[in-house]
Formats: sequence, structure tokens, C-alpha cells
Amino acid sequence: MNGLIPGIWEIADQGFQWLGRGVAWLLFRRRPTSDESTLCAAAGSALVWAAFGGVIGFFISGPSRDVGAIGGMILGGLIGACLGICFGVFVETIDTEIKGALRSLDSK
Repeated sequence: MNGLIPGIWEIADQGFQWLGRGVAWLLFRRRPTSDESTLCAAAGSALVWAAFGGVIGFFISGPSRDVGAIGGMILGGLIGACLGICFGVFVETIDTEIKGALRSLDSK
């Protein structure tokens, strides 16, 4: 089972972890440990979803007469960051469970 090609969950998890580790290094000037993989995945996912939410908020604010462009970007970014944290933890959990199942199959 070790020769399998990485799946979509592992690719997403690694991407989010790399982004989260980069953010942690920029903010705190230290390398995160391997125990912080869930935190790094959540931070990376929050960054991606905040950017996506900001763009969506900007475009949605155009037809709205009550919300300006900057307000729409801020609101969309905050909602995206909240969703991104949940999604990052979800992706990390699924990837960990898949790796555990593959390890249990490999040991038999």
C-alpha cells in the first residue's frame, strides 16, 4: 500500500499545512513542530478561505446598496476565515483517518 499515489485529501492537507507553517514562521519566526499539524492546516485553510471570501464579498457588494466594497470584502473575509478553520480541521481529520486505515491494512 505504500506505493499509492497521494489522494486529494493528502494533497489538500499538505497544501494547507505548508501555508500554515509559512504563516507561523512569518508571524512568530519559529518552525512549528509536527504536533501542530492540525493547527497549521487550520491556519492555511483559513488564509485561503479568507481570500476567497474577500473576493466573493467584493463582488456581492456591487449589487447591494447597503454594503460598500470594503465592507463586503471584510465581511466575506471574516466569514471565509471562520469556514476555513473548520474546513482545515476537517481535511486534517479525514487525511489522518485515511492514513490510519491504510497503515492498518499494511500491517496485515
